[in-house]
This record gives sequence, structure tokens and C-alpha cells, in this order.
Amino acid sequence: MELTTWRQLCDRGRDLVLCLDFPGGRAAAGFADLAAGAPVELCFLHIAWSGLHADSRLDAHIAQWVGEALASRRPVRAVLGFCAGTALATRVADAVSATAGATPPAVLLFDAAAVPDAALRDQFVSAVQASAPYLADGELDDARQWSRELLATGRDDLPRVATALVDRYDQLMSGIADRLSLGEVLRRELTDGFAAYMAYLLLAAQGGLDLRVGTPMFLSSRDHRPPVDTARGMSFGVDRERLLGDADVWRVVAGVLGEARP
Repeated sequence: MELTTWRQLCDRGRDLVLCLDFPGGRAAAGFADLAAGAPVELCFLHIAWSGLHADSRLDAHIAQWVGEALASRRPVRAVLGFCAGTALATRVADAVSATAGATPPAVLLFDAAAVPDAALRDQFVSAVQASAPYLADGELDDARQWSRELLATGRDDLPRVATALVDRYDQLMSGIADRLSLGEVLRRELTDGFAAYMAYLLLAAQGGLDLRVGTPMFLSSRDHRPPVDTARGMSFGVDRERLLGDADVWRVVAGVLGEARP
């Protein structure tokens, strides 16, 4: 199966499971862990980097993601989302369900999170704060105030807000690189990583946690509370970082998706 907008996590069966999470990966357990551990004979795909920055319109990405998955002529058994990816997973599932002859897939949302406009600014502040020990005096406070004003005047144009946040982040990282005599390559890696996450959040902000057909299942870590009332939900006694790597979660996923392997 030739893929450009997806990457394959495992291929143990004909039906597809589409996984939506930031493709840059995470230090905590991710969908690769769930795909390896869940006892099901299915093929797990995860969204890839390809084209993430190319278009800020969610509809354009949904068309590409779903089009490539359906072109494989394999049924889509389920769509899974984690954190901000849950707002994307519902839209992918809606697009699959709208395809002639397609059976609506199961939708499982892990630590579901709606992505409000303020999420872009919040992530900018968090990223800058992580570098606080290396910033010049006043730069952190200035960045907080500037980003607050930017969002207040730019809510109707989030792509412009995201671009401005990336530019300001790059300026701050350039200052740090100069002060610490860091190489250009490292500075560019930091900025590119932040820009990729902004592009991802910009897409997620256009999604939501509702479905046109069916009801999603919400699976939450110990301290997480879904931002919407849930008709179907389960909570697990594990931290967010281990949710997708937990054996009890794997068993529940296997029960929902079916085709448990011995």
C-alpha cells in the first residue's frame, strides 16, 4: 500500500484504523504503542508530515487523508484521535461515513480536547516559557503581553495569528542562539518544530467533538474530564502519558474494534 499522507504503524489485517495525533510524535505513549499492543487483526495508519504546512484549510486535508485511505479499497473499521487530534478524528470519520457504500466507522477519542482560538496563544506562551532561563530580561513578559493583544485583535484570522506567533518565536530563538553561540541548524529545528505544531493546532481548531452519524466513545486518563457531555465514556487509572500504552486500554479498544486475535 503506497502512502503519502499516512504512515503505517502495523498491518495485521485488511480493515483500516486511522489514527489522528500530532505527527511529530510525543515523549509519552502514542498510537504506535496502542497499535503494537491491542490484540486485533487490523491495519493501523497514522497521519504523516506530508503537506501539513501546505494548506491551512481542514477540509483540504480531510479530502486528502480520506481519499488516500479509501483508495486502498480497504474498509475503515475505526478512527482514533488523541488530545487535539480528537477534533480531527471526528471530521475524518464524518467524511468516511459520507462516502457511498461506506459503513460508519467506530470513533474512539482519547483525552478528548476541543481546540479554542486561545490554544494557539497558550502553546506559544508555553513554548517560550520553556526557554525562560535563556531569554533576556523582560522578553517572557513582553511575549505574553504581545501574544494576548495579537489574539484579541486577530481571532477572525487565525492563520495570520499562527504566522505571527511563529515569527515571534523564531526571533526569540534567534536571540537565544546568538547569546549561547548555538548553531543555525539547532535554531531552525526549534522553529520548524514549533511551526509544525502551530499548523496542526490550526487544523484542529477547525474541527470539533461532534459526529454527524453515531456517537464517539471517550476514553480518558485519570485526571482528564472531557469538555463535552458524553453518552459513552470510560476513565482509566493511568496518567495521560501512559493512556495509549496501558494494557487495560488495549483490551477495551480490542473489544470495541472486534476481531480479537488469540
